[in-house]
Amino acid sequence: MDVLVPVEVGILIGVLIAFILFVRLAILAGTVRSLQFQLALFLSIWTISEIPRVLNSIGAIDLSPIALYGAMIHTVSMVLFGLFIGYRFSRFVLRGGK
Repeated sequence: MDVLVPVEVGILIGVLIAFILFVRLAILAGTVRSLQFQLALFLSIWTISEIPRVLNSIGAIDLSPIALYGAMIHTVSMVLFGLFIGYRFSRFVLRGGK
């Protein structure tokens, strides 16, 4: 199925705008230990990782030789994100919501 290039360019622009917003949130968080900073940092990295996928969809680069590695990295990153959220949530619950 062919994807229209203008749609993918719009997605790329949206990803770049999201990246800028997440970096701004990380900067405004105040401290590296805050949940806001940590989530904003993770989401910034996540948006950066979407850029090659969109460029591949447009046809600007060819990622087919490394597609399997990308899927494995994505799986590991989602497991780590789940562990991070679980850890932060458990700390929140154990401290009584403080």
